[in-house]
Amino acid sequence: MDSHSNIRQKVVAAMTVRRRGDLAAELLEFMSDSDRAACGPLFDQFAAEPERDLAMEQLIRQMVASERFSSIAEVHPAWILEYLRGEPPRVVGLILRSLPSKHVRYLLEHLPPMLRERIPNMVESFAVSRPVLDLIRRRFESHFLPMRISRSVASYGFEHLYFLKGDELTELIRETGLMELAIALSGMSAKTLHMIYNRLELRDAKRLQRRIKELPRISTDLYRQARMNLLEIEGRHEGSERMLASVGLAALASSAGVADERLIRLIQQKLPPADGYLLKRFVDERKLRTSEPIAAERRKMIEDIVGGLAQEGRISPQWRSFGQGHDAEPEQQPDEETATMKQME
Repeated sequence: MDSHSNIRQKVVAAMTVRRRGDLAAELLEFMSDSDRAACGPLFDQFAAEPERDLAMEQLIRQMVASERFSSIAEVHPAWILEYLRGEPPRVVGLILRSLPSKHVRYLLEHLPPMLRERIPNMVESFAVSRPVLDLIRRRFESHFLPMRISRSVASYGFEHLYFLKGDELTELIRETGLMELAIALSGMSAKTLHMIYNRLELRDAKRLQRRIKELPRISTDLYRQARMNLLEIEGRHEGSERMLASVGLAALASSAGVADERLIRLIQQKLPPADGYLLKRFVDERKLRTSEPIAAERRKMIEDIVGGLAQEGRISPQWRSFGQGHDAEPEQQPDEETATMKQME
């Protein structure tokens, strides 16, 4: 099928072929343009085949296995590398076969040379039977939290932050760091602000200046908390880039409520390990002094930041609706926790 068709379209097409056979094409006129483009080729190819039932059953099984494993492509490759180091070369080859090309490049560059040289070629990897491949996939992905992304969500909120891709989360964390700086520095003298601007890149200095001018009304408690976060990071003597990331991670940790533990872990595995561990440390340090009203205030601000980044084209435009309502159909959680993420505990 066309590479742009998604799992839902493929399953619809396969089940239609099984049920309707050579009459499946009659349904095309009732489909949307995207569904018609995705399903039409499969109808043409398999509808008249005598063994179409068996072919469609195999296709559905293949898609189910692929969907179960697909979320690992959203995990930062450095976390995957941690677990690949202990796998036999043949298993490493099978895992690499299922990952996106950017992950494969990263992993091949960072795997130990002796392990990398012993990875079998692609032809040998594809010779493994489907049941064995599925077993290896399920065992390996059990190291990570599954990232189910529901298509039934009509509007997005804080609990959906893990839907963002890794680079989008990085952009959000930096912008959240700028917002935290704006809150902490509001009311400061022009001389103090000028000193801070000089520490930042010109682009970030202008964004910080704009954030301070457009700062919404905030509570006194949030203002004090932001200053404490900044003082904590300032003592680390980091460069401007790391400072923004660290302040952003501290602000994100301060926005997490009791019910957001799983969300934080999902975000954690999308970030580089250094940032993931730092986020977890910030969350752990704030557990005993979390203020739910301040956290709720922060969550609303982060939702607004996501929507603003989407409006500016700095992340996908599909996130423009972030924080614009909470009338979405609730997601269906997995029946059982499949991940341990032992290094993150």
